[in-house]
Amino acid sequence: MKDLKNSKDLSEDLYKKLKVLSFGEKLPEHEYLFSLADKCSLLLEKEVTWYRAASKDGKAGGLLDFTSNAICLANEKPLILVPDLHARAYFLMHILDFVLPADFFAEEEEGAKSDITVFEALKNNLVNLVCVGDLLHSELRGKKRWLYAYQEFENGQYCGPCMTEEMQEGLSLLCMAMELKCAFPENFHILKGNHENILNESGNGNYSFGKFANEGEMCRCFMEEKYGDDVLYVISCFEKALPLFAAFDSCLVSHGEPARAFSREELVEGLSNPEVINALTWTENGASRPGCVSDMLSAFVDYRKYRFPRYFGGHRPVRGKYALRQNGNYVQFHNPDEENIVLISGKDEFNPDRDIISVLASSRD
Repeated sequence: MKDLKNSKDLSEDLYKKLKVLSFGEKLPEHEYLFSLADKCSLLLEKEVTWYRAASKDGKAGGLLDFTSNAICLANEKPLILVPDLHARAYFLMHILDFVLPADFFAEEEEGAKSDITVFEALKNNLVNLVCVGDLLHSELRGKKRWLYAYQEFENGQYCGPCMTEEMQEGLSLLCMAMELKCAFPENFHILKGNHENILNESGNGNYSFGKFANEGEMCRCFMEEKYGDDVLYVISCFEKALPLFAAFDSCLVSHGEPARAFSREELVEGLSNPEVINALTWTENGASRPGCVSDMLSAFVDYRKYRFPRYFGGHRPVRGKYALRQNGNYVQFHNPDEENIVLISGKDEFNPDRDIISVLASSRD
């Protein structure tokens, strides 16, 4: 009974911490950010388990494999997919507070109930949740702020009020994601996106980033001046240890549309292969090799069980709920003006109009 009480107290403490972070009202302290990023990066590097094979260097590889090829069917769980978050800590909190539909879980699922939130489902090991990456940089939502922050930057003010406000939001979200990964390592997953590049490097599959200003370099300079090289380094270790690709019996997931088809071995070794990193995080619309999504679906999923499996990604914004590419096999679902997630129960074929849902439709405060 004491262990159950302690577990409940810990989950309540975590929820309260996440709630405070979601307001994005202040920068995390140096010691907290360093220790959390260090803890999470070590967890990711050592995440060699039944769903994540080791690469040749002994560290956890780039593939999360939850298919029946890797595990028994009894381990299948409903799946939640989260699009690019881009410094929207409030969006992640809305996801955690979202009350899942009554028919999302199998009737025999122990611990499931009709009014369970995503946070409660994670806590009770009832779901898998995958974020497609891009945690930092508010992008178009913060365009005006980025332009003001760029003026500060050009004047040599790396930690000015506009950039500080931007980083309060971004680092709050980053801390929330790392806290959730540490608390629920087998159920909460983050894939690497093209914005997971705190060092703003060009190379190793990454490009330095600038859209409205010089966002990547502004972010790097802020972190270096405000927190120092130690925090900058451990966050870069966290980013470089993130997986690139997730496979489930009914679907595949990566940050962006794949530039070409990749084998299991290439995906496992992908974190040390710049081509694989770039091809899964930076692909432009229309730049993907025709048929590659179908080829990857055929390699991973069981068409005997799912007649029309899909490959999901974010990266390129869409209008409305989704955009279909690659003959309808690839589903883009990142609308930066909405707070939508994908729910995949595994009981029915995926229907984008039904199964892409706004988390603002039902949440528990």
